[in-house]
Amino acid sequence: MGAYYSDGRGRYGTGESYDWFYKYEDEDVEILTSSDSLWTYTPIDGGIEILRYNGNNINIVVPAVIDGKNVVSLDSTFDGFYELKKVVIPEGVMSVVGAFHGCQGLEDVTLPKSLVDMSYTFNCCYSLENVDIPPRVRNFSWAFEGTKFESLVFPQGTEDISHVFYGSEYIKYAFMPNSVTNSYEAFSDCEVLTEVVIEDGVTNIDDWAFFHCPSLLELTIPASVTEFGEKSVGFMEMREYTSPEKIGFKTKGHQVVPGFKIKGIPGSVAEKYAKENGIEFVSLLQL
Repeated sequence: MGAYYSDGRGRYGTGESYDWFYKYEDEDVEILTSSDSLWTYTPIDGGIEILRYNGNNINIVVPAVIDGKNVVSLDSTFDGFYELKKVVIPEGVMSVVGAFHGCQGLEDVTLPKSLVDMSYTFNCCYSLENVDIPPRVRNFSWAFEGTKFESLVFPQGTEDISHVFYGSEYIKYAFMPNSVTNSYEAFSDCEVLTEVVIEDGVTNIDDWAFFHCPSLLELTIPASVTEFGEKSVGFMEMREYTSPEKIGFKTKGHQVVPGFKIKGIPGSVAEKYAKENGIEFVSLLQL
């Protein structure tokens, strides 16, 4: 296939070859190139997984069928394609793991209703502001780190939101459905996050889930929550910034977010967590 484009396009300008695929580095699998030379793929259960786009079109409709085989998965397909602007993913695709990682210019994506796994999908897509989320997606791990999303309602059935908005400078609102089971560092270091709705039925809030969210001044915790991870709610770092742009900083320890309060049911685990950590607790009457 040859090396990446000489102008630096692809995998962050490292010059790595098109025929190297991290996922299959230690596996003996069949790597094929489509008859039109535009796609590199490998056979998997149910069809094929596209590993690389080999062209230079910045507005792309991914084919549903390549060389007579159904496309069911994308993995790192457009990784590092800086100039990519618009993509349509066909129905039948169930996984797009890391498909657009590092696509800094990506602005418009159409996702199929068949999609289940979006882990790492839009990581470092700095121009992406919004996308319609398919209803069947279960895994959002690392999906939106570095995007410009300001709000997101995770669909019912969502299970994994770990690191989903880690370090976001834009996310302000999120809805967390009762199906979520993994929220590790989900909104850690989201400094402008102001509102999160946690649906009744969520049982655990994992380590650092809402750590260093200084604009999140209150959180209603349903009685269904029976487990809080380390510094999961209400804590922030004490930081000494080393430049006016707040690019670098020194950590001086941790503290409760000034003015933060937990709202919950009297006698609940949420009340116990608040009291143990010196957080104000506001009692809500059960209906």
